[in-house]
Amino acid sequence: GHLFRLPVEGGTAEQLTFGPYYDTDPVISPDGTQVAFVSDRDGSEGNIFVLELATGQITQVTHEPWAGRPTWTPDGRAIVYLRFVREAFVVATWHSVPALVRRISLPAGEPETLSAPPRLFRSVFYLHDGRLAWTVIERETGSPRLNTRIEVMGTQGTVSTLRALAGYVDRVVASPTGHGLYCRRYLTVSSLWFQSEDLLLLPLPEGAEQQIGTVSSRWPWTPHPRFAAAVDNKTLYVGDSGRLWKIALPSGRRQLIPFRARVKLEIQDPVPPPKPASNALGSLVPLRTVMSPRLSPDGRRLVFGAAGYLWQQSLDIARDKPLDGEQARRLFAGSAFEDWPAFSPDGRQLAYVRSEDRKQELRVFDFESQQTRTLSPGLSYSQLSWSRDGQRLSFVESGRLVAVNLSDGKKEELAKAGRWSPRPHFSADGHSLYFSANGTLYRLPLKEKAKPEPITRLAHQLSDGLLSPDGKWLAFRRNTEIWVAPLGTEPVKEKDVRQLRPEGGDSFAFTPDSTAVIYAAGNRVWRHPLAGGEREEIPIRLELLRPTPPPLLLQRVRVLDLALGGFSRETSLYIEQGRIRWIGSERGHQLPASTVTLDAGGRFAIPGLFDLHAHIWHRGGAYQGAFLAYGVTSIRVPGAWHTWLNALADRSETTSDPLPGYFWGDFFEGAQAVVGDVDILIYNEDDAQTYVRRSKEWGAHFIKVYPTLSWPLQRAVAEEARRQGLPLVGHGMSAEEITKSVTLGYAVLEHGTRPFDDILQMLAVAGTRWDPTLSSGGGGTALLLRDEPERLGEAKFQAFIPEACIGNVWANRIGSTKALRGSWVEELASVRAAHRHGVQLQAGTDFGCFYGASLHW
Repeated sequence: GHLFRLPVEGGTAEQLTFGPYYDTDPVISPDGTQVAFVSDRDGSEGNIFVLELATGQITQVTHEPWAGRPTWTPDGRAIVYLRFVREAFVVATWHSVPALVRRISLPAGEPETLSAPPRLFRSVFYLHDGRLAWTVIERETGSPRLNTRIEVMGTQGTVSTLRALAGYVDRVVASPTGHGLYCRRYLTVSSLWFQSEDLLLLPLPEGAEQQIGTVSSRWPWTPHPRFAAAVDNKTLYVGDSGRLWKIALPSGRRQLIPFRARVKLEIQDPVPPPKPASNALGSLVPLRTVMSPRLSPDGRRLVFGAAGYLWQQSLDIARDKPLDGEQARRLFAGSAFEDWPAFSPDGRQLAYVRSEDRKQELRVFDFESQQTRTLSPGLSYSQLSWSRDGQRLSFVESGRLVAVNLSDGKKEELAKAGRWSPRPHFSADGHSLYFSANGTLYRLPLKEKAKPEPITRLAHQLSDGLLSPDGKWLAFRRNTEIWVAPLGTEPVKEKDVRQLRPEGGDSFAFTPDSTAVIYAAGNRVWRHPLAGGEREEIPIRLELLRPTPPPLLLQRVRVLDLALGGFSRETSLYIEQGRIRWIGSERGHQLPASTVTLDAGGRFAIPGLFDLHAHIWHRGGAYQGAFLAYGVTSIRVPGAWHTWLNALADRSETTSDPLPGYFWGDFFEGAQAVVGDVDILIYNEDDAQTYVRRSKEWGAHFIKVYPTLSWPLQRAVAEEARRQGLPLVGHGMSAEEITKSVTLGYAVLEHGTRPFDDILQMLAVAGTRWDPTLSSGGGGTALLLRDEPERLGEAKFQAFIPEACIGNVWANRIGSTKALRGSWVEELASVRAAHRHGVQLQAGTDFGCFYGASLHW
């Protein structure tokens, strides 16, 4: 993240820039006295600065939100650069950020735009004859493959195509002799995978491309380094695999440039994780969260979720309070997980989702007969809603919007759900379906070949859009906030909406009379009138007791002895009050009469395993058993529904059900979200500070930051997280991202791109942990399942992993076996090198549904 100067033959490098900043992309002025470079030292995403080599003085040249790729004009009087337009891209990869080409005169001119509107401009350079040129990336229609157009600007400002070629050309250098262009070209297999990276010579004005050499392939979101041609056109200077090389022309023969550098880097120390509170056995446990409070049409019942169960509380209609002396009681017995309650229009039935082991069921409960029937068994149900006539249910099933007829059980797919929380529901007349997708609320007429019609046009995202029963109000979620708007002229615009509450967005519903919104915040339930006035609490009468397990004696067990590096002989192990009291012979120990004795039969006892990166997107209990069956007793979740994770924690502390321990962090993204709306979208510094504080209030153990969040806003999140004592977790997908994260004091970096020696040294010295998530990347799981497909047939695996996951085998779709094997060898070499350098490693599995098993793999 700093600039250095090095003699071309190698030697000791001299550090030129300092401070807690990221300086990059240097280019020397035509007279050799100055260096233009990109830096975030002004607090921006990046701007152009000029360094006077003689004095070390640094001057800011541009004042853009995000500028990069500087190049000097041939006379040295101006700099041409790209102004990146973050608002214009959707997928957070480096090659997809559009830009404008701009020029600024020195020393203090005003920038002028040379090419607009924003396109995928990348390299900006001057030809030998003094004309300005640039590269533009274009995607083939209906294909992930990329092509590059090299355009040139004439003296009258006209733009024409100079060359076009297949692949992604990131950097171009004009030959000093004018006979061609040198470039780094990447051939793409998909939007996330490069096949190769080549050094090419493109003859001018025409001629077949000539390959000079191949350098290490990279991820497309990695900023690709500038390279240089010697003035005599006999040598190229290239960075590759963490080293500097000179390449003889035209032969392509490589020679390593040996050098040493001592780096001074100022960083923030990582914030250590907070110690979780622990409640004593046998004590009353304060409820962390209430989910999905729903009021019956007659107002006499409140149904809500707590600890993964559904509860009912009878209400005094006159006072909107619990009946005197009556506590909330569970609706259903057993240890299944229950969620998504929805009253029928007449209030006589309740639809809900039941999850147990590896299956889910869509059920309907009749309050009068106390009978329950299963409408549909499956894997993933959510967001239930009744039609006004009570004849149909709409819901989300495995990424589809589905309706089921209650009379005959027939299901019908109505639309695709997409990445955002859709909350499908019928119109009052039953002729249309409303649902949310990608920040907009749509109405889908339920007739053949009908297309969804947008009914909102908002500046910011909308999720979980819901119309009131009388059709006069719209309510929706932004992050955790509840927003409302009166329904009138369509489409609904930003000026029509207002924030009703800053919390409760993941639990709200309209009251049956359409006069108020009911929602939960933490462990409290509220009713907020739509016409104005203060909210009123509906008290919850529910106390949960942390159980005291009976003493447990394991006999004939072989215990892992970390000091000896192996397992003991068969012995006994005694657990009391949730702690191991002794290991060894039973002689001399008095055991309470209530002790439960288990014969381990020579099996092995190890400490509980910790999956330090597992996403639990699914609200249900389908995977709890899978984790525990493979010995995973603790899970760190970097982004998911925090209300659901708090509900799991409530059940873990207040029941004897077998559950892992969960440690979670909220997932922060920028306005152009990649993951969807499970995460928190941050638009400005106020959002950054507000949601860090709220995350702490909700019980977060850390904050997870995604690359879509701009670096200025990441800095704001880091500052507030430091004040709140919350560690930060980020991505380590490029040298730039890793270095900036370390500078800001991130505690852990996830994933990785086979970091080189200097990065590993930095991580070790800074104390930043690295979780390479080996099972999710290029090699691990995919290669293992190709080499050993019998693993998918193991009895335990099939008993705990849903059939849909086994049939999908998502990892087998990535790349050829040869490419995977080479990638896997490189990944393991990086982890080995990190361990050798003293980097603190963490083992996490990331996404997928091979829960438990993937940590072992």
